Amino acid sequence: MEGSQTRAEISEKVIQLFVDIIGFIDRSQVTEQTDFIHDFKIVDDDLTCFVMQVKWQFKLQATQEDWNHITTMQQIVDLIVQRSTLR
Repeated sequence: MEGSQTRAEISEKVIQLFVDIIGFIDRSQVTEQTDFIHDFKIVDDDLTCFVMQVKWQFKLQATQEDWNHITTMQQIVDLIVQRSTLR
């Protein structure tokens, strides 16, 4: 994966990962403002799988503390942009 991805490309990839992993949500229902906990009640194994995939796909170095207050796609993209170790 190239380290020169734009924020928009990262956002699209995060949203597509979410849609693919959750499986029952249409892509048209998800934007950066989507709150996956409140909008779709995603709080269990699906959320864990999504977080693990984000960390793996983006080589993201983030702690549990970083994730504790994240509930939107935008917050995930912001974290990736701030912390990503992509080269």
